[in-house]
Amino acid sequence: MNHQGLSPRPAPIRRRIAAILLPITLLSSTACLAVAPPADPERARMAAGKSRFDKLCVSCHGAEGAGKDTYGPRLKNRPELDEARIRDRIIHGKHGDHAMPPWGTVLKEAEIEQLVAYVNMLRQENAGRPAALLTPFDLDDPARIEAGRKRFAKTCAGYCHGHEGVGGRAPDFKGRTDLTAEVMFTTISKGRVGADVMPPWGDALSEEQIWELVAYLQFLGRQQLD
Repeated sequence: MNHQGLSPRPAPIRRRIAAILLPITLLSSTACLAVAPPADPERARMAAGKSRFDKLCVSCHGAEGAGKDTYGPRLKNRPELDEARIRDRIIHGKHGDHAMPPWGTVLKEAEIEQLVAYVNMLRQENAGRPAALLTPFDLDDPARIEAGRKRFAKTCAGYCHGHEGVGGRAPDFKGRTDLTAEVMFTTISKGRVGADVMPPWGDALSEEQIWELVAYLQFLGRQQLD
């Protein structure tokens, strides 16, 4: 029969179902991409402040503001340095003896506040007590460990470190408890030269992504070798 000029036939049932399910599928796919929750704002701010301090201030004030035999003064365990004074010195700098550059012309307001938060923490710390590890989230967070696992599988396994950190060209990670979080973060960020050469990932990954890798490596360290 010639159907020319007639109204188009109703769409097949399969096409109708597909049209209904497509938005649900897209929503599910989008949800799967969000593998980790947002970093805790206060922890993230403190960790960012430490990271910026290590890049800009350590050469003058020493690691963790210890200040021993450095150009700049000690910042650790200095209760007399109130928050307003810390902020003013970071923004405007200091002239004269032991001059300090004004970072207010270089850093954004949020970045300055991150530095203020970190230095404010340092000045209240006991100089004889080890500083707490500053990370933007809990390294035992299962969601962060899973994000690190996926990134490890894409960038680290196979050629160098092997599936789940075992059997690659580089030393195994599973069952290792000798690697501290700080060492792992630094090695991933800056790489390593020598016999076990490793490229630096600091320019390719954000600090948060590197910490997720550290979270996964710590998880592997708690597992027993088969």
